[in-house]
Amino acid sequence: MSISTLRLCAATLCAALIWAGPLGAQNQGQYRSRIQLDPLGEMGKGSEMSVSELEAQIDQIKDPYARSSAGRFLARHSVQEGDYEGAIRYYREALGSKGLSDVANRQMLRELAQVYLLNEDFRQAAITLERALDIKLQPEPADFLLLAQARYRLGDYVAVVVALDGISAAGLQLDRRQLGQALALYYRAGAYQQCEHILRQLLQLEPENPQHWHQLATVYLQQNKRRDALDQLSLALEKQVPFTGPELQLLIDLRADGGNPYSAAVLLQEAMVQGSLDNNAANQRKLFELWLRARERDKAIAALQEAARSSGDTELYLYLAQLQMEDQQWQAMLATVLASCSQSLDDRYVSRANLLLGVSLFKQGREEEARRAFINATLVGGANEQAAQWLQFMDAAPATEQELRQVRGPCYGSAGKKSTLQPVPRQVAARAETGADNPVQETMRDSLPAEVALKTVPARRFYYVSQDESITQLLPRIRALAVRLNVNLVKSGGSADGPVTLLALPGEDLRLALPTRGAPQASGRYRLYNAAKFKCAWLHLVQGEGDAQAMMAGFRKDVEAAGYRLTGEYRLQQIPGDDTTVELQLGVE
Repeated sequence: MSISTLRLCAATLCAALIWAGPLGAQNQGQYRSRIQLDPLGEMGKGSEMSVSELEAQIDQIKDPYARSSAGRFLARHSVQEGDYEGAIRYYREALGSKGLSDVANRQMLRELAQVYLLNEDFRQAAITLERALDIKLQPEPADFLLLAQARYRLGDYVAVVVALDGISAAGLQLDRRQLGQALALYYRAGAYQQCEHILRQLLQLEPENPQHWHQLATVYLQQNKRRDALDQLSLALEKQVPFTGPELQLLIDLRADGGNPYSAAVLLQEAMVQGSLDNNAANQRKLFELWLRARERDKAIAALQEAARSSGDTELYLYLAQLQMEDQQWQAMLATVLASCSQSLDDRYVSRANLLLGVSLFKQGREEEARRAFINATLVGGANEQAAQWLQFMDAAPATEQELRQVRGPCYGSAGKKSTLQPVPRQVAARAETGADNPVQETMRDSLPAEVALKTVPARRFYYVSQDESITQLLPRIRALAVRLNVNLVKSGGSADGPVTLLALPGEDLRLALPTRGAPQASGRYRLYNAAKFKCAWLHLVQGEGDAQAMMAGFRKDVEAAGYRLTGEYRLQQIPGDDTTVELQLGVE
């Protein structure tokens, strides 16, 4: 619950307090147009007179009781007519005549205070209520609430708290409505400890009211009791108390700040899957940061890739490329850099983008194109020194006068010129990749014909769900499906230990699977599969560059032509941080 929810409109609260009293409870038309007064002296016992007659002759009434009664009548009639100044005058007349009992005088003081509040004379309202409380009678909670309201409107917050504290000092109990009024006034006065006490009472009265749960967390935060706020919201979530989007974000932030970024990331991811929070670039970026703090690198990269794609933010793309460079994912890194350069760059990014482009090209053996990218990076500020070091490391030929004139390549700025990279044959691209993207995988290269690469994937345990769709149908949706699968994996007691994979076993439906760690439990549609070591020929396939089934068939022919017998099992593994590329793994004997 946001702080603004607790900050109730002062005018609304004032009206609620005013009309809660005896004066406001009386219906319109209550007063008669004529009044029966008993001891009227020379005017005669039992005689009747109109309001106008009474107004004209009140000064002639000598009996204190009759004078006070007449003044009170005229005061109430004036309130009904909206004549607050007249009401104040007659209330003073009635009180000054001292003809009524303490009980009646206290009631008139309450009514007079309410008229002062309606007339926005808050100082006189406070003085009048203090007079009412000085009468040696048992006070009522409304007296203290009205006094606190008047003091609040005067800006005297200390006096507001003193007035409200008088309720408990007098041993009075508040009803549900009065508790809400006291809560609003205490909160506006900054008395957060008293707010805690009231909210605990409200939770006992209305445990199903989500507002009380979230308001108590807000009050904790106002006192910098972040652990108490976290515990409060965590308990609310456990009890299935409804949360708004901002309230979920608050709980996520508290979990992260409390030293549990993993739990915060799980909650954020679940909320985006379920639609409680928008699956937008801002939340994807936050998810990336949380996974990174939780040391879940693969998940962090996947979230960052999604954030970059959703927002088109160059900074995010280049950060993703940096992470892919650290993981030696050269093809994925190249794809990310080129995606960041799909349009002309802001000049501040040109040098850094070309540096990353040069590294990804150099690592794939495309030295001439890498040289030009590094030269481009030296022409503008940012990463020019690092680019010069790479050129020196490559022992590259010096830049020509033509090359020094302007940036020319896929990553250019306001003063550059666009040119595209030359396409690379599939077999060359396959050989350029250095190996598995997962460091736990045992990679080996056998003496094979140049166009086929082998590796052995270690034994893994997979958490999976069977699919009845084809590969062509599944591949475009694999990332969205993986998020839902991961949520169920976490709920079952495990966590992902690698990228999402499509498993194809002979005679079985396709399986959408995540390698797992921990001890997840199989339930419903979700199953566990213990896979042995998997020797395979592998190749990266870029989606959108042809039919997936046709490319797989072509690669099968290449592997068989190299003299290897296929087992019939194959896998399609998502490349972390690159949802346009998958790794095809064909099982070989």
